[in-house]
Amino acid sequence: MADDKTQQINLDDIVKTIDRASETFAYEIWVPSLKRNVMFKEINTSQQKRLIKSIIDSPIYNTEFIFTLYKLIEENCVEKLDTGNLTILDKLFIAIAMRSTSINDVLELEFKIDEKTVKRGISLMDIIKKCKDTINIQDTITLTDDKQIFTLECSIPTIRTEYGLEQESRKGKSPNMNANTPEELRETIGNAFIDEIIKYINVLSIKNGDDIVKITFNDINFANRMSLTERLPIKLIEKLVKYIASIKVELDKVVLIKIEHEGKVMEQRLTIDGSFFMSS
Repeated sequence: MADDKTQQINLDDIVKTIDRASETFAYEIWVPSLKRNVMFKEINTSQQKRLIKSIIDSPIYNTEFIFTLYKLIEENCVEKLDTGNLTILDKLFIAIAMRSTSINDVLELEFKIDEKTVKRGISLMDIIKKCKDTINIQDTITLTDDKQIFTLECSIPTIRTEYGLEQESRKGKSPNMNANTPEELRETIGNAFIDEIIKYINVLSIKNGDDIVKITFNDINFANRMSLTERLPIKLIEKLVKYIASIKVELDKVVLIKIEHEGKVMEQRLTIDGSFFMSS
């Protein structure tokens, strides 16, 4: 009988063989920010398990899923690419394509209308093909307050920014939607609102007489980003919120699914979380 050392060596060799074989089954995913296809490996069973485990999470932030998908994109990208610079739109395309290729292209959704439920199988790859040439998001935008004192340079967030926010602000914490008081609930929702805003800010410039002070948000932690953002004029924040809303319109082209049934249009939103990767 082979000793334990021999068995371990053989097992290591087998694992390496499986990893090499997995790379031969890499496939292309369209990445909007790069405007080209990028090669990714299929999701394996262990990775699917990690995604499904992330279902048990906060209903507000979905933190564990954000961590898990970030790492999975990093692990499965075949190219030498800084995946952290991919955007949250790229993440949607990658997640949908991964689910389509690794698990099943058809996702059954339930649409409700007039107290009726209609089930319909939706092709995930059809969603990507349809959205590929219709989404239009500016690379960057500059916003200035009415007095020309504060200027924000903004863009759609990267997945590194999203991951960093979750890592710093919420890892190990459990936000409670069932707050004990209205004040606690407002505080939780208010923090979530500010968190969403600061993800879109890259640079804050402040005019101070003849000088301009520039703060690159990637150079400071999220607590300080929040502190600075909370002190900005409301009208400037309103401009930022309007810009974010325009991004959401484009993201909805991916996740808001519309079908026609008996002459009526029904809508359902794709929920991209751990349950999205469960085998059908």
